[in-house]
Amino acid sequence: MEYEEEKGFHPIYILAALYTVSVYLFPVIFFKVNGNINDEYGLYTWPLLIPLVFGLINLAVVILGKNSIGRTRLLNCAILIKYTLIPFYIIGGICVAVALLLMFTPIVIMVFVGPTIAVFFSVLGWLAMVGTAPYSVAYIAESNKQGIHGKNISVIAGVFQFIFMIDVISLMLLTLKEKKCVKITVALLIVLSLAVLISGIWLTASIVGVLIS
Repeated sequence: MEYEEEKGFHPIYILAALYTVSVYLFPVIFFKVNGNINDEYGLYTWPLLIPLVFGLINLAVVILGKNSIGRTRLLNCAILIKYTLIPFYIIGGICVAVALLLMFTPIVIMVFVGPTIAVFFSVLGWLAMVGTAPYSVAYIAESNKQGIHGKNISVIAGVFQFIFMIDVISLMLLTLKEKKCVKITVALLIVLSLAVLISGIWLTASIVGVLIS
């Protein structure tokens, strides 16, 4: 069976892990580099290319070798990337929420600065999410070819891979359908739901508090 043939370590997992590391690393490098330069030199944006490079490498590997990689390994890579990036998305979401809250401060300029910062973080988060898509989309396509998931579900799930947060949830549901990593998937679903709920309550309370004060 395919699952039996795909057991054990495969080099493709290293590439998936390196993408995750690059996503967590590039903000550190970005702020480190720009924190040590003079204003006359402007802004160094090259650290933002780090996830892009690893994402393109993953895309090329998946396109050229998806048939030899196999469905199970593609799913494992997608799970590895998507699940380990959940804290990154949560932190990014908090940064966006804080930036939007700046609009409600008495400082007039923050009406413009807040949305700008929010858009900046949102774009970075979306680009990081797109970089995770090669493995998940390839898995969805391969599972549809093998009859694991129907055409309609596969098309919808494929589109969802480019929508923030829904990409993770849709992959979790597909993972549960495959009966893989059930315990950790359920646990992460609960944590993610609680994080969204708490963030929503905190954001609402913060906006009400700012308006009242």
